[in-house]
Amino acid sequence: MEYYPVYLNLSGKPCVVIGGNPDAECKVAGLLRAKAEVTVIGPEVTPGLAKLAKDGTICWRERPFRCDDLTSAYLVISTIADEVINRQVWDEGEANNAMVNVMDVIPYCNFIAPSILRQGDLTVAISTNGKAPALAVRLRQFLEKKLGHEYGRFLAMAGAIRSPLADKYPDLQTRRQLWYQLVDSDVLDLLKHGQDDQARRRFAEIMGVEPTI
Repeated sequence: MEYYPVYLNLSGKPCVVIGGNPDAECKVAGLLRAKAEVTVIGPEVTPGLAKLAKDGTICWRERPFRCDDLTSAYLVISTIADEVINRQVWDEGEANNAMVNVMDVIPYCNFIAPSILRQGDLTVAISTNGKAPALAVRLRQFLEKKLGHEYGRFLAMAGAIRSPLADKYPDLQTRRQLWYQLVDSDVLDLLKHGQDDQARRRFAEIMGVEPTI
């Protein structure tokens, strides 16, 4: 099967995680980062998930999965190994047109989750089409050594000048050429070595606009 890679806007969307194990805690962390409204279903959860529930950050249904738990779910992830329940999760999720991922059970998935690297606003998603998730993890770890904090810092500065740059250069083609000139310059190397002031000056020299952050 070929998957279509896409980034989802989950802000305010009801998402359900079934299970309270460390895998569930990891999935919940990613969903919360995306501003989703998260419900966890399971009789027991990790201390981290219990704290999130106590703080009101997530909703915890302290019981096993039941039919009709997914009526309004936009996205569903099951982290448990119970074949019977996972089949119920898949059937109900599909019936409600939800996105469903039963971990490590490809027939019960209509989407798969990539291994993700983040540096600020830089997000790199790596997938093996579900064939070897461990390879995706190793590739992410390799890239983490190559893509340092400077990329997140660069994007923060770039975001700060987008609006004034558009005001100064209304022509899209002109802006595109400037962006490539900036990316191909030494600005990332300057940021890598903590030379933020010099990087700002390079922004100003190339783009005609200096970031204020």
